Amino acid sequence: MTTLTLDSTNQTLATAGIKLRLSHKGLAAVSKVAMFAKALEFCQKNTQARDDVISILAHYKDRPEMVFVEQAPKGQPMLDAPPAQNNMDSPPPRQQRSVAQSKPVQQSTVNQSAPARTVAHPNAPEAEHQQPAGGQQPDSEKRNFVGHHVYGKQSALYFAYDETRGGDATIAVDGAMSVATRQYNWNQKLRIQITRSDLPSVAAVMFGLLPKVELSNYGADNTKRLLIANQGKNYFLNMSAKDYNQIAVPITASDVYEIRGLFLAQLMKNRPEIGVEGILANLKCHAAMLKQGVQ
Repeated sequence: MTTLTLDSTNQTLATAGIKLRLSHKGLAAVSKVAMFAKALEFCQKNTQARDDVISILAHYKDRPEMVFVEQAPKGQPMLDAPPAQNNMDSPPPRQQRSVAQSKPVQQSTVNQSAPARTVAHPNAPEAEHQQPAGGQQPDSEKRNFVGHHVYGKQSALYFAYDETRGGDATIAVDGAMSVATRQYNWNQKLRIQITRSDLPSVAAVMFGLLPKVELSNYGADNTKRLLIANQGKNYFLNMSAKDYNQIAVPITASDVYEIRGLFLAQLMKNRPEIGVEGILANLKCHAAMLKQGVQ
């Protein structure tokens, strides 16, 4: 395995368009994270690898002595919300954001009311946030991460709003292994960002229109896999990838309800002109075609 150097690592981040930079201390930390070196190697050409790099660096967003924004004032945090305590358990309560007085707040025509379980995503990729001069970022450009946790005995899941590099609304699924009671190792999480083309198929399963969906060949090395199956009383999710522990979690009906809302909201963002009824009708047609073997 090639030993990472500070100069080459930061140069690769810059070439990939990632605004985060590492210190020697930060490089030592991320070098211990599974898949970082592999993701870094492919991040300039592979979108999923780039997202993986950003996701790993995001864990140190409150440690400017380890990871910092290029040209940002020293000590300035990279997000407006702090991470979860020790990055190994559930995220902190939602925090209020101040709105710039000089800009009117634009009302979205989609998903006007946020779910009650709105939280700051503890595993969110924030390197996409480009800060203007002075290091201050307009509130209108801040990404609001919303998600829902599902806890199992051996592992936990986090379904969250996400955005692809191409600007499409989607869902990211994070899985982490348990290290103690109600504590999960999010530093070593497995993350899969669902592509826009796969989003309807996964949503169709969540809405009970298909019995199961399996996504494969995700990630920089094409080893990430996601299986979601409707087992009647519960749903079941399985995630796996090379060099990761397999994550298997049952999902109760109440959790499915919350997750279903996340998928519907993201589908609406991609096609707001057809409305909720249009999205649901489209999902039914999509599921019917898949049942007939039409891809």
